[in-house]
Amino acid sequence: MFRCSEVADRASRLIDGELGFWPLLNMRLHLAMCRGCRAFIQQMRTTCDLTQIAGAMQDVAVHEPAYAEDIQEALARRRARSGEET
Repeated sequence: MFRCSEVADRASRLIDGELGFWPLLNMRLHLAMCRGCRAFIQQMRTTCDLTQIAGAMQDVAVHEPAYAEDIQEALARRRARSGEET
């Protein structure tokens, strides 16, 4: 099982789905027991999602203003879901 520092080192690869079977298993075992690392990974996922949404909103707002509202609603649903999981 990984230590917290190893989880932090591999967090991006976890989020990107780039971990192999054994590293993924070790990561999941650690996350099952470590609330701090679970929070860290969730924060990283949220940051990734918000960055992607912000980029998409900027592109959409320029080309298709009507879709910007749909993206904002999706973001609100994502925030609500994240609040329920914690």
